[in-house]
Amino acid sequence: MTFHNDFPALKSSTYFNTAYVGLMSQTLFDFRSGFEINYLLNADQHKIEAYDRLDQTHHSISRFIGSKKEQTYFVSNFSMGIRFVLDCLPKGSNVLYLKDDYHSLVDAIEERDFNHFSLSIEEQLEEKIEHTLSQNNFHALIISLVQFTHGFKIDFDFLAQIKEKYSQLLIIGDATQYIGADLFDFNASPFDAIACSGYKWLLAGFGNGFVALSDQFFEEINISRQDFQQKVFSGHFNILGAASLVFALEYLQAHDFEKLVQKNKVLSEKLRSELIKIGWIPKYHQRRLQSTIVSIPTEEAVLKQLEEHGVRASYRGKYLRFSIHFYNSTQEIDKLIRLIKQLIAV
Repeated sequence: MTFHNDFPALKSSTYFNTAYVGLMSQTLFDFRSGFEINYLLNADQHKIEAYDRLDQTHHSISRFIGSKKEQTYFVSNFSMGIRFVLDCLPKGSNVLYLKDDYHSLVDAIEERDFNHFSLSIEEQLEEKIEHTLSQNNFHALIISLVQFTHGFKIDFDFLAQIKEKYSQLLIIGDATQYIGADLFDFNASPFDAIACSGYKWLLAGFGNGFVALSDQFFEEINISRQDFQQKVFSGHFNILGAASLVFALEYLQAHDFEKLVQKNKVLSEKLRSELIKIGWIPKYHQRRLQSTIVSIPTEEAVLKQLEEHGVRASYRGKYLRFSIHFYNSTQEIDKLIRLIKQLIAV
C-alpha cells in the first residue's frame, strides 16, 4: 500500500525525518479543519464536549499502548509529562540516567533536587547500567527507549531482569522515539512510567502526548491516582491536540498497525544493509536490537548536499540521521543510496 496520496509532503520531498517531526496526513488535516470550525461556531459547547470526551481519550491511548485507562493521562507534550512524573519522586532520590540522552529529558532530571548519577551511551550500555546499579541504592533508572541521535534501542529483556533483581527500582522512560514506530505493551513492559509526545512517530500533530504509570509507581511513590490526575489537569488542556491524537491512533489501527511496524523494520534494515555495502557504517549496527533510526557518523555538509536533491533528514550529535516510517518506500531508499554513491564518487 502506498501512502503518498495521503501525505502531500511526499510529493515534493523524500522524507526521512520522522524522528524530528512526523508528517501530517491529509485526513488528519481535514479532521482538524472541521474540528476547528466547530470551535469557531460553537465555542462553549465545543469545550463541554471535549471534556466529556476526555475519558474516551484516555481509553484510546491505553488501548493503543496496553496500559490501564485509569493510569493513563493525556498531556500536551513529553516535556510537560515527564516533569509531572519526576515531580513525584522524593527530593534526594538517587537517579541513574544517560548524560547524552534527549536534552529535554536530561534537563528535567538535572533541574530537580536529586542525587544525579549519569552514564554515557556505548555499545555495552546494559553492562554499565547493571554494574552501576550494584554500587548504590537507586530509586529510579530514567532512560529513552530509543536514543534520538543514533537510534540506540535499549534491551527490554535486560530491563526486565534488572527489575526482577532490584524490585523497588522505578524504571522511567521517554517513549517518543519508540511508540508509533514499533509495537508496545506498557503493562507487559519493565517500565513503571513513560511519557511520550505524539507529533513524531504517531503522526498526531503538535500539542499532544501522554503519560502512563504502573501499579508499582503509585505504591512506591505513595501518591493516589486522583492526586496525580489533579496534578496533570490543573487547568484546561489542548482540546485540538487531544482530538488529533485519538484520530491519529485510530488511523494507525485502521491501517493495520502491526503490518505498518513490520514495513518499518523491513525498510530500515534495507537502508542499514545498503549503507554497509557502500562503506557507510551505521552507528551501533552490530547490536541485536535495532530501531527505525539509522545514523551515520559524517560531516553536516553531506546533509546539505542531500537536501539539494530533495532528501529531508537531520544532523544530530555528529551523525547524519535517517528515520524510516511506513510512508517511505523501497524506491526512496534506492534513490538515497544512489545519491550517496554519487557523493562518494565526487
